[in-house]
Amino acid sequence: MKKTKSIRLFLGLVLTIILNVACFPIGVLAENQAEQGTLIPIIVFSSDPVYNGNPQVLAVVNPAVDGPDLNPERIEITYKGIQANGETYPLSTIPPSAAGTYMVFVGYRGDDAYQSIDDKKEIKIKPIELKTTEFFTEKPITKIYDGNTSAPENALKGLGNTGVVDADINEVTFNYKSASFLFKDVKPVNSNLIILKDMTVSGDKGKNYIIVDEKKEIKPLASIDISLVASILPKPVQVLITGQDKVYDGTPNLYDYQLSVTKTDLIQGEELGAFGSEKFYPYYGDINVQQKAVGSYYVWATGGFYLYGINGTNADNYTINNQTVISKKKYDITPASVTVIPASVSKIQGEADPALTYTVWQDDAGDGFNKGLYADDVMFGSLEREAGEAVGSYDIFLGSLNNANYRIVLVDGTDKFEIIKKEDAVAVYGGNDYSNGENGATEKETESPVPYMGIALLLLLLIAGAVFFGKNRLTKMD
Repeated sequence: MKKTKSIRLFLGLVLTIILNVACFPIGVLAENQAEQGTLIPIIVFSSDPVYNGNPQVLAVVNPAVDGPDLNPERIEITYKGIQANGETYPLSTIPPSAAGTYMVFVGYRGDDAYQSIDDKKEIKIKPIELKTTEFFTEKPITKIYDGNTSAPENALKGLGNTGVVDADINEVTFNYKSASFLFKDVKPVNSNLIILKDMTVSGDKGKNYIIVDEKKEIKPLASIDISLVASILPKPVQVLITGQDKVYDGTPNLYDYQLSVTKTDLIQGEELGAFGSEKFYPYYGDINVQQKAVGSYYVWATGGFYLYGINGTNADNYTINNQTVISKKKYDITPASVTVIPASVSKIQGEADPALTYTVWQDDAGDGFNKGLYADDVMFGSLEREAGEAVGSYDIFLGSLNNANYRIVLVDGTDKFEIIKKEDAVAVYGGNDYSNGENGATEKETESPVPYMGIALLLLLLIAGAVFFGKNRLTKMD
Protein backbone atom coordinates (compact mmCIF):
# COMPACT_ATOMS: atom_id res chain seq x y z
CA MET A 1 0.00 0.00 0.00
CA LYS A 2 2.72 2.35 0.94
CA LYS A 3 4.62 1.57 -2.28
CA THR A 4 1.55 2.20 -4.41
CA LYS A 5 0.99 5.57 -2.76
CA SER A 6 4.58 6.65 -3.53
CA ILE A 7 4.16 5.76 -7.19
CA ARG A 8 1.03 7.80 -7.40
CA LEU A 9 2.73 10.81 -5.85
CA PHE A 10 5.64 10.52 -8.32
CA LEU A 11 3.35 10.29 -11.34
CA GLY A 12 1.39 13.28 -10.14
CA LEU A 13 4.57 15.32 -9.82
CA VAL A 14 5.71 14.37 -13.31
CA LEU A 15 2.33 15.24 -14.78
CA THR A 16 2.41 18.61 -13.04
CA ILE A 17 5.84 19.40 -14.51
CA ILE A 18 4.74 18.38 -18.01
CA LEU A 19 1.64 20.53 -17.82
CA ASN A 20 3.65 23.52 -16.61
CA VAL A 21 6.20 23.13 -19.40
CA ALA A 22 3.51 22.74 -22.02
CA CYS A 23 1.53 25.73 -20.88
CA PHE A 24 4.51 28.12 -20.46
CA PRO A 25 4.77 29.19 -24.14
CA ILE A 26 1.05 29.78 -24.27
CA GLY A 27 1.37 32.04 -21.28
CA VAL A 28 4.29 33.93 -22.77
CA LEU A 29 2.49 34.30 -26.08
CA ALA A 30 -0.61 35.47 -24.30
CA GLU A 31 1.54 37.91 -22.40
CA ASN A 32 3.16 39.18 -25.67
CA GLN A 33 -0.22 39.45 -27.39
CA ALA A 34 -1.43 41.40 -24.49
CA GLU A 35 1.52 43.81 -25.05
CA GLN A 36 0.78 44.37 -28.84
CA GLY A 37 -1.70 46.94 -30.06
CA THR A 38 -4.66 46.47 -32.33
CA LEU A 39 -3.58 48.61 -35.32
CA ILE A 40 -2.28 46.92 -38.50
CA PRO A 41 0.62 48.45 -40.44
CA ILE A 42 0.14 48.99 -44.21
CA ILE A 43 2.60 47.29 -46.56
CA VAL A 44 3.00 48.88 -50.03
CA PHE A 45 4.99 47.17 -52.79
CA SER A 46 6.47 49.05 -55.75
CA SER A 47 4.54 48.84 -59.01
CA ASP A 48 6.31 48.42 -62.37
CA PRO A 49 9.65 49.90 -61.33
CA VAL A 50 12.10 50.69 -64.15
CA TYR A 51 15.86 50.55 -63.92
CA ASN A 52 17.37 53.94 -63.14
CA GLY A 53 20.94 53.06 -62.22
CA ASN A 54 20.33 53.41 -58.47
CA PRO A 55 19.26 50.97 -55.69
CA GLN A 56 15.46 50.81 -55.51
CA VAL A 57 13.46 50.15 -52.33
CA LEU A 58 10.73 47.87 -53.62
CA ALA A 59 8.43 48.02 -50.58
CA VAL A 60 7.58 50.29 -47.65
CA VAL A 61 5.68 49.80 -44.39
CA ASN A 62 3.38 52.68 -43.55
CA PRO A 63 1.46 53.40 -40.34
CA ALA A 64 -2.29 52.93 -40.20
CA VAL A 65 -4.49 55.86 -41.13
CA ASP A 66 -4.49 58.31 -38.23
CA GLY A 67 -2.23 55.90 -36.36
CA PRO A 68 1.03 56.71 -34.62
CA ASP A 69 4.37 56.42 -36.39
CA LEU A 70 5.97 53.03 -36.77
CA ASN A 71 9.18 52.09 -35.06
CA PRO A 72 11.77 51.89 -37.91
CA GLU A 73 13.77 49.30 -35.96
CA ARG A 74 10.82 46.87 -36.15
CA ILE A 75 10.55 47.09 -39.95
CA GLU A 76 12.27 44.25 -41.83
CA ILE A 77 12.65 44.24 -45.69
CA THR A 78 14.86 41.73 -47.49
CA TYR A 79 15.43 40.85 -51.17
CA LYS A 80 16.62 37.95 -53.23
CA GLY A 81 16.27 37.02 -56.88
CA ILE A 82 17.80 36.73 -60.36
CA GLN A 83 19.27 39.76 -62.15
CA ALA A 84 18.72 40.39 -65.87
CA ASN A 85 22.28 39.36 -66.60
CA GLY A 86 21.54 35.91 -65.10
CA GLU A 87 23.42 36.41 -61.87
CA THR A 88 21.82 35.46 -58.52
CA TYR A 89 21.01 38.24 -56.11
CA PRO A 90 21.46 36.63 -52.64
CA LEU A 91 19.18 37.40 -49.69
CA SER A 92 20.07 40.90 -48.59
CA THR A 93 18.63 43.96 -46.89
CA ILE A 94 20.32 46.13 -49.57
CA PRO A 95 17.81 47.14 -52.27
CA PRO A 96 18.73 45.89 -55.76
CA SER A 97 19.64 48.31 -58.56
CA ALA A 98 20.00 46.08 -61.64
CA ALA A 99 17.08 45.02 -63.77
CA GLY A 100 15.78 41.55 -62.82
CA THR A 101 13.14 39.56 -60.91
CA TYR A 102 13.18 39.76 -57.11
CA MET A 103 11.24 38.25 -54.17
CA VAL A 104 10.63 40.98 -51.61
CA PHE A 105 10.01 39.95 -47.96
CA VAL A 106 8.42 42.56 -45.71
CA GLY A 107 7.62 42.30 -41.96
CA TYR A 108 6.85 44.40 -38.91
CA ARG A 109 7.40 43.17 -35.37
CA GLY A 110 4.45 44.41 -33.35
CA ASP A 111 4.57 46.99 -30.58
CA ASP A 112 2.14 48.61 -28.16
CA ALA A 113 0.18 50.20 -30.99
CA TYR A 114 0.62 47.80 -33.90
CA GLN A 115 0.27 44.11 -34.52
CA SER A 116 3.00 42.06 -36.17
CA ILE A 117 2.62 41.54 -39.92
CA ASP A 118 4.48 39.68 -42.68
CA ASP A 119 4.08 39.65 -46.50
CA LYS A 120 6.06 38.93 -49.65
CA LYS A 121 5.78 39.62 -53.36
CA GLU A 122 7.70 38.99 -56.59
CA ILE A 123 8.63 42.25 -58.29
CA LYS A 124 10.43 42.88 -61.59
CA ILE A 125 12.72 45.84 -62.15
CA LYS A 126 12.21 46.44 -65.86
CA PRO A 127 15.05 47.46 -68.20
CA ILE A 128 14.97 50.95 -69.74
CA GLU A 129 13.40 51.01 -73.18
CA LEU A 130 15.68 52.76 -75.66
CA LYS A 131 13.75 54.33 -78.51
CA THR A 132 15.09 54.02 -82.04
CA THR A 133 14.46 57.72 -82.57
CA GLU A 134 16.79 58.66 -79.72
CA PHE A 135 20.03 57.26 -81.12
CA PHE A 136 22.79 59.73 -81.93
CA THR A 137 26.47 60.00 -82.81
CA GLU A 138 29.16 62.41 -81.60
CA LYS A 139 29.39 63.99 -85.05
CA PRO A 140 27.00 64.08 -88.03
CA ILE A 141 27.14 60.88 -90.04
CA THR A 142 28.85 61.61 -93.34
CA LYS A 143 31.17 60.13 -95.91
CA ILE A 144 32.80 61.30 -99.11
CA TYR A 145 31.07 60.05 -102.25
CA ASP A 146 32.56 56.70 -103.27
CA GLY A 147 29.98 55.37 -105.70
CA ASN A 148 28.31 52.89 -103.30
CA THR A 149 26.12 52.76 -100.17
CA SER A 150 28.60 51.15 -97.78
CA ALA A 151 29.33 53.00 -94.55
CA PRO A 152 32.93 53.38 -93.32
CA GLU A 153 33.65 52.34 -89.74
CA ASN A 154 34.52 55.84 -88.58
CA ALA A 155 31.22 57.24 -89.81
CA LEU A 156 29.42 56.17 -86.61
CA LYS A 157 31.87 57.39 -84.00
CA GLY A 158 30.32 57.84 -80.55
CA LEU A 159 27.08 55.93 -81.20
CA GLY A 160 24.76 56.34 -78.21
CA ASN A 161 21.17 56.76 -77.04
CA THR A 162 19.72 59.54 -74.93
CA GLY A 163 17.90 56.96 -72.77
CA VAL A 164 21.12 55.61 -71.23
CA VAL A 165 21.69 56.99 -67.73
CA ASP A 166 24.83 59.07 -67.36
CA ALA A 167 26.54 56.64 -65.01
CA ASP A 168 26.25 53.82 -67.59
CA ILE A 169 27.48 55.62 -70.70
CA ASN A 170 30.89 53.96 -70.61
CA GLU A 171 29.46 50.57 -69.68
CA VAL A 172 26.89 50.21 -72.46
CA THR A 173 27.87 49.30 -76.01
CA PHE A 174 25.72 49.21 -79.14
CA ASN A 175 26.49 46.62 -81.79
CA TYR A 176 25.11 46.09 -85.29
CA LYS A 177 25.79 43.55 -88.02
CA SER A 178 26.05 46.02 -90.91
CA ALA A 179 25.65 49.68 -91.76
CA SER A 180 24.74 51.11 -95.16
CA PHE A 181 23.40 54.31 -96.66
CA LEU A 182 19.96 54.28 -98.18
CA PHE A 183 21.16 56.15 -101.29
CA LYS A 184 24.61 56.38 -102.87
CA ASP A 185 24.29 59.89 -104.36
CA VAL A 186 25.04 63.22 -102.74
CA LYS A 187 21.64 64.72 -103.54
CA PRO A 188 19.00 61.95 -103.61
CA VAL A 189 15.33 62.73 -104.17
CA ASN A 190 14.56 61.96 -100.51
CA SER A 191 16.69 62.57 -97.43
CA ASN A 192 19.47 60.06 -97.01
CA LEU A 193 19.65 57.68 -94.03
CA ILE A 194 22.08 55.14 -92.69
CA ILE A 195 20.54 51.76 -91.78
CA LEU A 196 22.03 49.78 -88.88
CA LYS A 197 20.99 46.14 -89.13
CA ASP A 198 20.28 43.97 -86.04
CA MET A 199 21.19 46.53 -83.38
CA THR A 200 21.89 45.00 -79.95
CA VAL A 201 23.01 46.24 -76.55
CA SER A 202 25.99 44.83 -74.68
CA GLY A 203 28.45 45.84 -71.98
CA ASP A 204 28.55 45.47 -68.20
CA LYS A 205 25.28 47.36 -67.86
CA GLY A 206 23.82 46.34 -71.21
CA LYS A 207 21.19 43.98 -69.73
CA ASN A 208 19.53 46.93 -68.07
CA TYR A 209 18.39 48.21 -71.46
CA ILE A 210 16.31 47.04 -74.41
CA ILE A 211 15.77 48.68 -77.80
CA VAL A 212 12.18 49.21 -78.87
CA ASP A 213 10.53 50.60 -81.94
CA GLU A 214 7.86 52.92 -80.64
CA LYS A 215 6.25 53.00 -84.08
CA LYS A 216 5.36 49.31 -83.95
CA GLU A 217 2.97 47.45 -81.69
CA ILE A 218 5.33 44.50 -81.31
CA LYS A 219 8.45 45.67 -79.57
CA PRO A 220 11.41 43.36 -80.16
CA LEU A 221 13.68 42.90 -77.18
CA ALA A 222 16.72 41.28 -78.78
CA SER A 223 17.71 43.18 -81.91
CA ILE A 224 16.20 45.70 -84.26
CA ASP A 225 17.07 47.72 -87.35
CA ILE A 226 17.43 51.43 -86.75
CA SER A 227 17.94 54.37 -89.10
CA LEU A 228 19.84 57.59 -88.53
CA VAL A 229 19.98 60.78 -90.57
CA ALA A 230 23.11 60.78 -92.70
CA SER A 231 24.58 62.54 -95.70
CA ILE A 232 27.12 61.92 -98.44
CA LEU A 233 29.52 64.73 -99.26
CA PRO A 234 30.71 65.45 -102.82
CA LYS A 235 34.11 64.10 -103.78
CA PRO A 236 36.68 66.86 -104.43
CA VAL A 237 38.29 66.88 -107.88
CA GLN A 238 41.00 69.02 -109.41
CA VAL A 239 40.23 71.16 -112.45
CA LEU A 240 43.06 72.07 -114.80
CA ILE A 241 43.21 74.91 -117.31
CA THR A 242 45.14 74.76 -120.56
CA GLY A 243 45.90 78.10 -122.16
CA GLN A 244 47.89 79.24 -125.18
CA ASP A 245 50.26 81.95 -126.33
CA LYS A 246 48.75 85.20 -127.53
CA VAL A 247 49.81 88.43 -129.19
CA TYR A 248 49.81 91.48 -126.94
CA ASP A 249 46.42 93.19 -126.93
CA GLY A 250 46.63 95.54 -123.97
CA THR A 251 44.77 93.18 -121.57
CA PRO A 252 45.73 90.22 -119.30
CA ASN A 253 42.76 88.21 -120.57
CA LEU A 254 43.06 84.67 -121.90
CA TYR A 255 40.44 84.11 -124.58
CA ASP A 256 41.21 80.61 -125.84
CA TYR A 257 41.46 77.90 -123.18
CA GLN A 258 40.38 74.39 -122.22
CA LEU A 259 39.22 73.09 -118.83
CA SER A 260 39.63 69.46 -117.81
CA VAL A 261 39.14 67.29 -114.71
CA THR A 262 41.91 65.11 -113.30
CA LYS A 263 40.75 61.59 -114.14
CA THR A 264 42.44 59.98 -111.14
CA ASP A 265 40.09 61.97 -108.86
CA LEU A 266 37.01 60.28 -110.35
CA ILE A 267 35.31 57.04 -109.37
CA GLN A 268 36.17 54.36 -111.88
CA GLY A 269 33.75 54.36 -114.79
CA GLU A 270 32.60 57.94 -114.27
CA GLU A 271 33.52 60.97 -116.36
CA LEU A 272 33.27 64.71 -115.82
CA GLY A 273 33.89 67.86 -117.79
CA ALA A 274 34.38 71.47 -116.69
CA PHE A 275 32.87 74.52 -118.33
CA GLY A 276 33.45 78.24 -117.86
CA SER A 277 30.41 80.47 -117.44
CA GLU A 278 29.95 84.03 -118.66
CA LYS A 279 31.69 85.19 -115.49
CA PHE A 280 34.76 83.06 -116.07
CA TYR A 281 37.74 85.32 -116.70
CA PRO A 282 41.06 83.48 -116.97
CA TYR A 283 44.15 85.68 -117.07
CA TYR A 284 47.92 85.65 -117.46
CA GLY A 285 50.03 86.47 -114.40
CA ASP A 286 50.20 85.46 -110.75
CA ILE A 287 47.50 84.40 -108.32
CA ASN A 288 47.02 87.97 -107.10
CA VAL A 289 48.43 90.01 -110.00
CA GLN A 290 47.17 90.07 -113.56
CA GLN A 291 49.83 90.68 -116.19
CA LYS A 292 49.18 92.21 -119.61
CA ALA A 293 52.76 93.04 -120.68
CA VAL A 294 54.85 90.90 -122.99
CA GLY A 295 56.35 87.99 -121.06
CA SER A 296 55.90 84.36 -119.99
CA TYR A 297 53.20 83.61 -117.39
CA TYR A 298 51.05 80.93 -115.86
CA VAL A 299 47.33 81.15 -116.56
CA TRP A 300 44.94 81.60 -113.63
CA ALA A 301 41.22 81.75 -113.00
CA THR A 302 39.11 82.09 -109.88
CA GLY A 303 35.50 80.91 -109.82
CA GLY A 304 33.04 81.18 -112.66
CA PHE A 305 33.35 77.54 -113.77
CA TYR A 306 31.37 74.40 -113.01
CA LEU A 307 31.30 70.64 -113.54
CA TYR A 308 29.03 68.65 -115.83
CA GLY A 309 28.51 64.92 -116.12
CA ILE A 310 29.41 62.84 -119.15
CA ASN A 311 27.78 59.51 -120.11
CA GLY A 312 25.38 59.51 -117.17
CA THR A 313 27.78 60.65 -114.46
CA ASN A 314 26.03 62.74 -111.81
CA ALA A 315 28.02 65.96 -111.47
CA ASP A 316 26.42 66.69 -108.09
CA ASN A 317 28.53 63.88 -106.62
CA TYR A 318 31.68 65.94 -107.15
CA THR A 319 32.97 69.34 -106.18
CA ILE A 320 35.90 71.44 -107.31
CA ASN A 321 38.52 71.20 -104.58
CA ASN A 322 39.89 74.68 -105.27
CA GLN A 323 37.98 77.48 -106.94
CA THR A 324 41.30 78.87 -108.18
CA VAL A 325 42.76 76.95 -111.11
CA ILE A 326 46.24 77.27 -112.59
CA SER A 327 47.90 75.95 -115.71
CA LYS A 328 50.71 73.45 -115.45
CA LYS A 329 53.00 75.48 -117.71
CA LYS A 330 53.66 79.07 -118.71
CA TYR A 331 52.37 80.75 -121.85
CA ASP A 332 53.84 83.68 -123.78
CA ILE A 333 52.42 87.09 -124.55
CA THR A 334 54.31 88.16 -127.66
CA PRO A 335 54.69 91.72 -129.01
CA ALA A 336 52.00 93.15 -131.29
CA SER A 337 53.10 94.44 -134.70
CA VAL A 338 52.60 98.13 -135.46
CA THR A 339 53.58 100.31 -138.36
CA VAL A 340 54.97 103.83 -137.88
CA ILE A 341 54.63 106.28 -140.79
CA PRO A 342 56.60 109.51 -140.28
CA ALA A 343 55.11 112.84 -141.35
CA SER A 344 56.85 115.06 -143.94
CA VAL A 345 58.81 117.73 -142.08
CA SER A 346 60.89 120.68 -143.34
CA LYS A 347 62.91 123.60 -142.01
CA ILE A 348 64.81 126.64 -143.28
CA GLN A 349 68.50 126.18 -143.44
CA GLY A 350 70.18 127.20 -140.22
CA GLU A 351 67.17 126.82 -137.98
CA ALA A 352 66.72 124.13 -135.30
CA ASP A 353 65.10 120.82 -136.27
CA PRO A 354 61.37 120.64 -135.61
CA ALA A 355 59.87 117.56 -133.88
CA LEU A 356 59.57 114.46 -136.04
CA THR A 357 55.92 113.47 -135.86
CA TYR A 358 54.39 110.25 -137.03
CA THR A 359 51.24 108.14 -137.25
CA VAL A 360 50.96 104.63 -135.71
CA TRP A 361 48.87 101.90 -137.27
CA GLN A 362 48.37 98.50 -135.62
CA ASP A 363 47.74 95.30 -137.55
CA ASP A 364 44.17 94.10 -137.48
CA ALA A 365 44.34 90.33 -137.96
CA GLY A 366 45.25 90.75 -141.58
CA ASP A 367 42.06 92.61 -142.42
CA GLY A 368 43.61 96.06 -142.43
CA PHE A 369 44.92 98.51 -139.86
CA ASN A 370 43.63 100.36 -136.84
CA LYS A 371 44.99 103.71 -135.91
CA GLY A 372 46.89 104.06 -132.64
CA LEU A 373 48.11 101.74 -129.89
CA TYR A 374 46.10 99.58 -127.43
CA ALA A 375 44.35 101.23 -124.52
CA ASP A 376 46.46 103.98 -122.96
CA ASP A 377 49.77 102.78 -124.36
CA VAL A 378 52.32 105.35 -125.54
CA MET A 379 55.54 105.28 -127.52
CA PHE A 380 58.80 106.12 -125.81
CA GLY A 381 61.81 107.83 -127.38
CA SER A 382 61.67 109.56 -130.78
CA LEU A 383 62.37 109.23 -134.49
CA GLU A 384 65.70 110.35 -135.92
CA ARG A 385 66.66 111.85 -139.31
CA GLU A 386 69.62 111.37 -141.52
CA ALA A 387 72.50 113.66 -140.45
CA GLY A 388 73.23 116.84 -142.37
CA GLU A 389 72.46 120.60 -142.56
CA ALA A 390 72.86 121.19 -146.27
CA VAL A 391 69.88 122.10 -148.39
CA GLY A 392 68.13 118.95 -149.59
CA SER A 393 66.06 115.93 -148.58
CA TYR A 394 66.90 113.49 -145.78
CA ASP A 395 65.55 110.08 -144.69
CA ILE A 396 63.80 109.53 -141.35
CA PHE A 397 64.74 106.49 -139.23
CA LEU A 398 63.14 104.70 -136.29
CA GLY A 399 65.72 106.06 -133.88
CA SER A 400 64.95 105.44 -130.19
CA LEU A 401 61.19 105.12 -130.68
CA ASN A 402 60.07 102.02 -128.80
CA ASN A 403 57.56 100.17 -126.59
CA ALA A 404 58.44 96.70 -125.34
CA ASN A 405 54.93 95.43 -126.03
CA TYR A 406 55.17 96.20 -129.75
CA ARG A 407 57.22 95.11 -132.71
CA ILE A 408 57.66 98.43 -134.57
CA VAL A 409 58.12 98.67 -138.33
CA LEU A 410 58.95 102.07 -139.92
CA VAL A 411 57.71 102.65 -143.46
CA ASP A 412 57.78 105.52 -145.96
CA GLY A 413 60.61 107.35 -144.22
CA THR A 414 62.61 108.19 -147.39
CA ASP A 415 63.13 111.92 -148.13
CA LYS A 416 60.61 112.89 -145.46
CA PHE A 417 62.81 115.61 -143.96
CA GLU A 418 63.72 118.68 -146.13
CA ILE A 419 66.06 121.62 -145.53
CA ILE A 420 65.09 124.71 -147.59
CA LYS A 421 67.50 127.43 -148.72
CA LYS A 422 66.80 130.64 -146.80
CA GLU A 423 66.87 133.13 -149.73
CA ASP A 424 64.71 130.86 -151.86
CA ALA A 425 62.06 130.49 -149.23
CA VAL A 426 58.82 132.28 -149.87
CA ALA A 427 57.37 130.76 -146.73
CA VAL A 428 58.74 129.15 -143.64
CA TYR A 429 57.55 125.62 -142.99
CA GLY A 430 57.41 124.53 -139.40
CA GLY A 431 57.60 121.02 -138.19
CA ASN A 432 54.55 119.11 -137.05
CA ASP A 433 53.69 118.85 -133.36
CA TYR A 434 54.46 115.56 -131.55
CA SER A 435 51.44 114.16 -129.77
CA ASN A 436 51.36 112.99 -126.16
CA GLY A 437 51.55 109.41 -127.39
CA GLU A 438 47.98 108.33 -126.62
CA ASN A 439 46.96 105.81 -129.24
CA GLY A 440 50.17 106.74 -131.00
CA ALA A 441 51.33 110.11 -132.29
CA THR A 442 49.01 111.75 -134.83
CA GLU A 443 50.03 113.49 -138.00
CA LYS A 444 49.35 117.26 -138.16
CA GLU A 445 48.96 119.01 -141.50
CA THR A 446 51.67 121.71 -142.18
CA GLU A 447 50.42 125.26 -142.63
CA SER A 448 52.23 128.03 -144.59
CA PRO A 449 53.23 130.93 -142.35
CA VAL A 450 51.85 134.42 -143.10
CA PRO A 451 54.37 136.35 -145.44
CA TYR A 452 54.85 139.29 -143.09
CA MET A 453 58.20 140.32 -144.69
CA GLY A 454 56.72 140.49 -148.18
CA ILE A 455 53.79 142.58 -147.00
CA ALA A 456 56.12 144.98 -145.20
CA LEU A 457 58.31 145.45 -148.31
CA LEU A 458 55.23 146.05 -150.42
CA LEU A 459 53.99 148.74 -148.02
CA LEU A 460 57.39 150.45 -148.02
CA LEU A 461 57.38 150.50 -151.82
CA LEU A 462 53.90 152.02 -151.87
CA ILE A 463 54.85 154.70 -149.36
CA ALA A 464 58.03 155.57 -151.25
CA GLY A 465 56.13 155.80 -154.54
CA ALA A 466 53.53 158.07 -153.01
CA VAL A 467 56.21 160.36 -151.64
CA PHE A 468 58.06 160.47 -154.98
CA PHE A 469 55.01 161.26 -157.09
CA GLY A 470 53.83 163.78 -154.52
CA LYS A 471 57.08 165.82 -154.73
CA ASN A 472 57.06 165.86 -158.56
CA ARG A 473 53.53 167.17 -158.61
CA LEU A 474 54.34 169.97 -156.19
CA THR A 475 57.39 171.00 -158.26
CA LYS A 476 55.27 171.35 -161.45
CA MET A 477 52.73 173.46 -159.62
CA ASP A 478 55.42 175.89 -158.61
